[in-house]
Amino acid sequence: MTASNTVSGATQTAPVATSLAPALSDLREAALLYATAKASRKVEDWADDLNDFVASGGPTTQAVVGGLKAMLRGDNPVWAAIKGAWSGASTELKLAVVLILILTLLLGPVVLLVLVLGLLVAALVAGIRAATR
Repeated sequence: MTASNTVSGATQTAPVATSLAPALSDLREAALLYATAKASRKVEDWADDLNDFVASGGPTTQAVVGGLKAMLRGDNPVWAAIKGAWSGASTELKLAVVLILILTLLLGPVVLLVLVLGLLVAALVAGIRAATR
């Protein structure tokens, strides 16, 4: 298939494929650029939505996001989840956790002492019973 052009009385024939190929190549490149730009905008929108969700989330959301980020970086996801939960917790919850930890540290030795004394009494009772038989 050929197309003919008349230039100053002379007839020139050129194959249609050679004049159509650059136009189709340009069209393909333009369509690819458009699709890439549209996909990029969509991904940016999704990332913005995800960031907004994370910013407005509570301790559970912060823990999940922190754990996932750490896992993707190759770090310990448990520690990152704990830090994420702590950063997302309210001031009242943080205060309650700190008070519970302080009470546990202060009362822990007392509980341990009572346990040791209980075991000592149980050992004495068992020794006395064994000696009386």
